[in-house]
Amino acid sequence: MLEKHKHISFPPKTDFPIFQVDDEKCIGCGRCVNSCPIQLLMLNSDKKARPNERYDHFRCICCQNCAASCPNDAITILGDYRVHEGFWKNDNLFEGGKTFPDPLYSRNGAKYEDYKDQLTETEKVIYNRRSIRLYKKKRVSKEMVHRVIEAGRFAPSAGNNQPWKFVAITNPDVIEEIDQICKKRVRLFPQMLMPHPWVDKQVPGDKNAKPKKWQKTLHYLLSRKTPGDVDQRVLGGINTISSDPEYRTFFKAPALIILAKDVRGIGSPDLDLGICGQNMVLAAHSLGLGTCWVSLIKGLTWDHSYVRKVLGLEYPFKILTSLTLGYPAGQVDNIVARERQRVNWIE
Repeated sequence: MLEKHKHISFPPKTDFPIFQVDDEKCIGCGRCVNSCPIQLLMLNSDKKARPNERYDHFRCICCQNCAASCPNDAITILGDYRVHEGFWKNDNLFEGGKTFPDPLYSRNGAKYEDYKDQLTETEKVIYNRRSIRLYKKKRVSKEMVHRVIEAGRFAPSAGNNQPWKFVAITNPDVIEEIDQICKKRVRLFPQMLMPHPWVDKQVPGDKNAKPKKWQKTLHYLLSRKTPGDVDQRVLGGINTISSDPEYRTFFKAPALIILAKDVRGIGSPDLDLGICGQNMVLAAHSLGLGTCWVSLIKGLTWDHSYVRKVLGLEYPFKILTSLTLGYPAGQVDNIVARERQRVNWIE
């Protein structure tokens, strides 16, 4: 019982994955640099990918977007994100490291290529889909956006009541405007909770920087109330977006779909909207489009007048999350390893 109440600190004692690149395979294309959600990579003078030491040490969250987007399979991520003690402890939640899909329950390490012909098309989309942060400038037609949203409309919801509303945006000026509002609003979090030398874009930053006492106290209090919002991985991502003037919250995607919930929805409208959004994601990827969930759109909710006048959202609808939508620039959808199943079998 005491374990979960102690050591609510930032940063907790953590083992981070290690980024490894094969210099002979690396062609210096920069796709890994641009696809890293926390912007931890750079191209060195020889045009080879390297960690840029943005924070006190390499804080890889093991999303593996860099490896998935590499055209030459030059990148390997060694190890997993593991916290060993205290409130954020997770090393007791997993058995072993990440593994690749095993839908046929072979348990013998079979490769995807060996069994993919036995899978349905839906399964293939599920296993290959990745969050896309690299988009072509190609416009997404209104017909395609409608097709994606229609897949969401037919998702299951409590009482079949569809407690949602969408805002589909293909105007690049409006997307950029929303981007800048969100960057400004979410900047408050790293300013309050992270060592200040890390908040500004400094590569590398001060390796010896530590949170101040008042920041530790505030982080403790917020961890008790909304732990998912102040996890060190989340703060790193927020700081990347808010501190780098060149980084875009929505990755310069040609389309953005905002998902709003009816706050009066029966049951769990948040869950219903998550199911709805995943329908949209799978439909989009099956159509050759790419998506990425971006919940930092919630920073927009502080601008009530903008939400009401520009987006046309009023009570009872409240912004929950958003999806970027566009045509991927190069191959990004790819199978990567995931944490092992946690299943209690009762037979």
